[in-house]
Amino acid sequence: MDKMLFLLNDGPDASSGAWIEALSRNCEVEVIDLARKEVPYDALVDKIFACDKLISW
Repeated sequence: MDKMLFLLNDGPDASSGAWIEALSRNCEVEVIDLARKEVPYDALVDKIFACDKLISW
């Protein structure tokens, strides 16, 4: 199963939620809201390289 990482730069909105739901039906998903959560840079880089697909908006 593919791993998808969604990076939300300005937080979630209605369209991002719909896209995440639609794209995540056949994948393992992780969502990181960069507007709300401080993620250590090294941990973020590790998550990016560990995923199969990255979507950022």
